[in-house]
Amino acid sequence: MAKSETRNEVEVRSQKVDELRAQGIDPYPSKAYQRSHTTQQVIDLFSPPAKELEAGEADPDAKLLKVCGRITSKRDSGSIGFINLTDETGKIQLKIEKKLVTGDPGLGFKQIQKLLDVGDFISAEGIGCRTNRGELSIQVNKLEVLSKAIIPFPDSYYGVNDPEICRRHREMDLAGNAESLQRFRMRSKILQSIRSYLWDAGFDEIETPTLQAIYGGAAARPFVTHHNALDVDLYLRIATELFLKRAICGGFERVFELGRVFRNEGIDSTHNPEFTSLEVYQAYADYFEILGLVEDVICYSMTNILGDLKEIEYQGQTISLERKYDHSQKYPDFTGKHWQVKTMVEAVKDETGLDFDNLELPEAIKATEKLNLKLSKLETQSLGYLLYAVFDQKVESTLIQPTFIIDFPVEVSPLAKRHHSKPGFVERFELFIHGTEYSNGFSELNDPQDQRKRFEEQIAQREAGDDEAHPMDEDFIQALSLGMPNCGGMGIGVDRVVMLLTNTQSIRDVIMFPTMRSTLKD
Repeated sequence: MAKSETRNEVEVRSQKVDELRAQGIDPYPSKAYQRSHTTQQVIDLFSPPAKELEAGEADPDAKLLKVCGRITSKRDSGSIGFINLTDETGKIQLKIEKKLVTGDPGLGFKQIQKLLDVGDFISAEGIGCRTNRGELSIQVNKLEVLSKAIIPFPDSYYGVNDPEICRRHREMDLAGNAESLQRFRMRSKILQSIRSYLWDAGFDEIETPTLQAIYGGAAARPFVTHHNALDVDLYLRIATELFLKRAICGGFERVFELGRVFRNEGIDSTHNPEFTSLEVYQAYADYFEILGLVEDVICYSMTNILGDLKEIEYQGQTISLERKYDHSQKYPDFTGKHWQVKTMVEAVKDETGLDFDNLELPEAIKATEKLNLKLSKLETQSLGYLLYAVFDQKVESTLIQPTFIIDFPVEVSPLAKRHHSKPGFVERFELFIHGTEYSNGFSELNDPQDQRKRFEEQIAQREAGDDEAHPMDEDFIQALSLGMPNCGGMGIGVDRVVMLLTNTQSIRDVIMFPTMRSTLKD
């Protein structure tokens, strides 16, 4: 609709607001409305094996139905009119007859015809019936306006097609696109499923600060703000990790937090500066046990939302979520079947042929020249950095089916415990699906002296130009010095799980109000 047409319709609708008020009708009444049925309940009431009505028949019991919702279509034909009323459960047709809707009480027939529009919220009372064509309807005897819409409602057939409008004005997207409304309902159910699983598994949900004096728990750039009363700069958290582990130090054994984190980074199909993260920490566990927990949380959510499926379609590819690999021979810590598991060295060797277990740094650098990598100076200074760079640029995108990559270089894992048998590596995993990271976890480093050393190494990296290196955190080291039991922890990118389970290509379409460039002019 052109802007001029939109302005004209806004003017017409605004005049209708004035007319309603002039006739003593409040277009935005404050009183509560108690409906007796949702639209779906009305449908169920008159569907087999319940009561069935023939074409042209009204409910012989004359059961009063009180419904409310939004007008999503409206048509008039002489002394009769029809309105499609939509609520969050579905829609039902309202049959408006001039002889039955007198306006005492409520709106009169002419007021309904002339002053109501698609998009308005109304309430209606009447009895069930079927039209002569057999469509289930409510034969209305009273109708009231609950809220008058001023701007045009999205087209009932085409909805809102412009992604920019959908993301910037999500309310229009939800109102005009049933699939978008369903997607965000599914998101809510996924969050409920995650919480339910963890609560049932004995985890305590706790809350950690969003404003932090020292940001930490991940490699990312923070957002900076200023606290006026304290006259200090603070950071929006980039992760909840360090405070959750401090709770473990204090005596909690199983904790999690499901909430927003903030990273001052780029925006693309899998990244938004503000996103939802799940972090979980369990005392007396290692990374193998936590790896299984990641599987459980995702599979439990999938089963709750989609049923007992073995595979799903995502962006044109079939993703198998069946646990079919028995790793007990290779990794004795595993019991039962799991998704695919590879060490980072194995994954790089399988994809590129380079065996980092048998390479020194000079020959590794020479061998990677054929791969056309974009390497920073830092990534050529150690075998661990180089291994990670090869994996990141050449392997990650190839991991379509659920795959856990385990045993990361110590250089890129400042908070993970050193591997019990592999020098230069840590006990860490990441889960990849469709070439994207979904989860990160590890056996948590609980040696305060080693942690201090790792932080000092991160400071050196920052001085060498790595602005995402982890800062020193004396409070966290003090917490570790109090004592933390061996512990496993993990994080899951919740928005990406929602993308997977709703077959959504962009993260901005599963975040209700994603970060957008301001439309305000300077």
